[in-house]
Amino acid sequence: MKEIKSLNNENIGEYTSIFALGGIEEIGKNMYVIEYKDEIWIIDCGVKFVDKNVYLGFTSIVCPFEYIEQNIDKVQGLVITHAHEDHIGGIPFLLKQVKFPKIYCAKLTKAIIENKLKEHKDVHPFDFEIIQDDTIIKSKHFSIDFFRVCHSIPDAFGICFNTPTGNIVTTGDFRFDFLTKGDESDIWKMAEIGKRDIDVLLCESTNAQTPGFSVSEKYIIDELRREIKVGQGRIFVTIFASNLNRIEEVIEIAINNKRKIILGGRSMINNVGVSLKLGMLNVSKNNFIEMKDIEHFPDNELLFLTTGSQGEEMAALNQIANGNHMFIKFKPTDTIIFSSNPIPGNFESVENLLNKLCKSGVKINISTSEKKIHSTGHATQTELQLLIKLINPRYIVPIHGEFKMLTALKRNGEYVGINPNNLLIVVNGQKVKLYSGHKAEATNEFVDIYDNFVDGNKVDKDISNLLKYRQILSSDGIVSIVLTIDEKNKIIDQLPIFSNRGGFHSQSSTDLISKIIHSIKENVGSILSNSNIIDEDEIKKNVQSTVEFFIWKNKKRKPLVKTIIFRK
Repeated sequence: MKEIKSLNNENIGEYTSIFALGGIEEIGKNMYVIEYKDEIWIIDCGVKFVDKNVYLGFTSIVCPFEYIEQNIDKVQGLVITHAHEDHIGGIPFLLKQVKFPKIYCAKLTKAIIENKLKEHKDVHPFDFEIIQDDTIIKSKHFSIDFFRVCHSIPDAFGICFNTPTGNIVTTGDFRFDFLTKGDESDIWKMAEIGKRDIDVLLCESTNAQTPGFSVSEKYIIDELRREIKVGQGRIFVTIFASNLNRIEEVIEIAINNKRKIILGGRSMINNVGVSLKLGMLNVSKNNFIEMKDIEHFPDNELLFLTTGSQGEEMAALNQIANGNHMFIKFKPTDTIIFSSNPIPGNFESVENLLNKLCKSGVKINISTSEKKIHSTGHATQTELQLLIKLINPRYIVPIHGEFKMLTALKRNGEYVGINPNNLLIVVNGQKVKLYSGHKAEATNEFVDIYDNFVDGNKVDKDISNLLKYRQILSSDGIVSIVLTIDEKNKIIDQLPIFSNRGGFHSQSSTDLISKIIHSIKENVGSILSNSNIIDEDEIKKNVQSTVEFFIWKNKKRKPLVKTIIFRK
């Protein structure tokens, strides 16, 4: 039960509402709304990836967009913190449902969103506006500016909203790394913002349970440099395709070790291509070769940058491990470097991939406490404390995390002196109101929240029946029965046609199939002879019960039964 804070009546007046459409008590699906009177600003629009063993055929979940659609006249724009899927993956589906005014984002984020939208042909038109460190957006009621943060993708920003009732800051995803060659968190801008009398901080909580400071990217690169230098055969580095700062470093290491780079996986090819086009990767295209050309180079002159670090079924690394890749077969002399950690929900997939790789005899390097080849992009406890001290908010609303992470951030806030009553743990859809006079509360007002499941390029709001069918198909298969009925004589004109997919082996079950066919013919014939009309619903129910009876009795399966009726 969430603790609801109450205000005295004298504090009730004008207010700014803050709430999440997704991103609280979950990893992913980040989407937050700030609303004052006739003006709405939206922060991020991401996806949450699903367990494909449970949600068969579905790839991800997006937020409900009805509130945005119903209040579109108030919406001023969508502001994006950075270009990770859990912050931008829902944009195509939002743009299909809502005619949106403008998206504000950094240059790299814009390019990645544009690439993503090429896969979706039915989105409403909209405009982009590029943000930079010194950008200020002014609207009727709001003034918005930005501060650069260090994360596992370049061009990541936190945002400060100056509203009529107070100041609100959202961190986006961030960490502090003072040795990185990539984007550094702008502590000077953070400190300046902290002097503005910040009322509410929306703070990510992903690593709020992890003590201390995270390992600097410099040490990760040093370890990768050692591993690549001693590699004797082909080297495969699997890494998040969005971690472009690390990708640039790995490419530089490969070049210094006289290795050609091969990109594997669509997202890796797309993101590196975008970065080369924008000048964010400072390497020559001559250092890259195509997959089909690897046979022209000795193994010790090749380095593969591939997707698949999370065990994704269709990613490049898994395709190679399964022996399904057109150009590559693993060799015992190959080295696989996992410069990543499994994200929640992917542990089983990653373990399955590692087992397959072990069977192929390759050398595998994963990140351990002794040998760090991956570092998080999210702030740990001490980094969160530093951020809180710099921003100096009155209230903190933990976001971007499961419940255990939200509560860990709440404890962390208490450690650095935030009033426990001002640490507001809420749920998706629950409104936090910021009143004039520096007062805020978590209210009993809620926006309707549910999951929208993504099926290919479409969103399915009601998946229960579809999911049930897919679960049956995956475990028990489908049986199709085709009946031809002579309407004039009210008889089955010929034996029913039986078709079985995925349920059992038909060739070894001919006697069973024959029994089903003749039973259906007899039963349906009886229905037809005893009725003045041809009731197709009754016939289909009878066929279904007949098929289910025989198959359960003999095969202990309950397939999906589809009956097709032709009349002549």
